Amino acid sequence: MRGRIASFAIGSAVATRRTEARMSQQAQTQQAQAPQAQQSASAAQPPQEDITQKLQKLADLHKQGILSDEEFQKMKADLIAKL
Repeated sequence: MRGRIASFAIGSAVATRRTEARMSQQAQTQQAQAPQAQQSASAAQPPQEDITQKLQKLADLHKQGILSDEEFQKMKADLIAKL
């Protein structure tokens, strides 16, 4: 009788540990996937204002003579291509 009780107790402990390990592994997987999902969402929708602000800065640099016409057109085309 003691052998059966001991076997039951050991089996129960093993099952509990396995369940805890699975739950821990699932939690870690979910935590690892959460930042990736957020990055994907933010990458899918580039901020419109950011590009327009950059275009404005490029225009200001061009007006000040810091950028040549060629440099300005190239950088402007690159930014517009990102839209």
